[in-house]
Amino acid sequence: MKIGISLPMLNQPFGKYVELAALADRAGFDSVWNYEFYRNPFTVHAVNASVTERIRLGSGIASIVSRTPFEMANAAADVDELSGGRMILGIAPGGAGWTDVMNGTDASHPAPRLREYMEIMRLVWQYYIDGLPVDYEGRFYRFSSPLLNPVGPRAQLARKRIPIYVGALQPAMLRMTGRYADGQISYLTTPEFARQHIRPHLAAGAQKAGRNVCDVEVTALVLCSVSNDRDEAMRRARINVGTYTSAPFASPIVDFMGLQEEREWLYARLLAGGFEALPTAAPDALVKTFAIVGTPEEVIEQVAAYRGAVNHLVLHTPYVPPIDSAASEDAFRAIVAAFSREKVSR
Repeated sequence: MKIGISLPMLNQPFGKYVELAALADRAGFDSVWNYEFYRNPFTVHAVNASVTERIRLGSGIASIVSRTPFEMANAAADVDELSGGRMILGIAPGGAGWTDVMNGTDASHPAPRLREYMEIMRLVWQYYIDGLPVDYEGRFYRFSSPLLNPVGPRAQLARKRIPIYVGALQPAMLRMTGRYADGQISYLTTPEFARQHIRPHLAAGAQKAGRNVCDVEVTALVLCSVSNDRDEAMRRARINVGTYTSAPFASPIVDFMGLQEEREWLYARLLAGGFEALPTAAPDALVKTFAIVGTPEEVIEQVAAYRGAVNHLVLHTPYVPPIDSAASEDAFRAIVAAFSREKVSR
């Protein structure tokens, strides 16, 4: 199982990303991930590429509602070139009711929309390689190479094809991912959900396309809160888990794990106290189900449950308010200290 780590994107000054990415690289993590809350994930990883040597750079996720497939393909190719072929392109429509609203863009029909999006990006990269004419007309997107192109196709590519991972939880999205993508990404994933829900749907999609499901990497971004002070680790985890499990995207996982009553309790606390109630609102059952949390020794033991369930476990740094920048940086550094390659066998 590969072990990655996510940057606390929401609350850090820009210059801090390179410092933290370099720290994860030196510690032997397999990947470092960012995500699209206001910051541009490609800009962040472009600078991270300059200070890292071997760690893979993942976007988990970059939103398709704010970019054409051509622009996304170019942005990913830039990071891939700068990093010497270390980009993992994680994409999804974006948070429903958040990125689609802010961009004023339609994000409906996510599965067929994402399929077309991936097909066009791969056509773009292929056009850069062979320069042959391309004309794609889909339901949602289209791409054509110019009739006359005096500058020719793009000259520099680190790889012919950048791996595309799709943010997917629902059955239709998972089956589409199994048919067309190189990997799958989800938040709040439990080992049981990965084995009993994610993998069967990926396998069904892969089988329909005549693919080996082993070629589709199951990637889980799981909240990880580490501290020698167990109470502080739980406080940070409770805030992040409370925010995530109260969001609509969490419903499939919460329902699968049978924690509807615990979520209703969370809703009641948030309705009564607002976001200020987050440090105490989420019941322990939600926190311990959806977070890797505790002292360094405890979290290392908890990670073992994910082996065989996921291929790539990304330890997700607590970051949502009222967690501040100093606490998020401390949380990131605590994860690095606990899971450095010298201490943990992958």
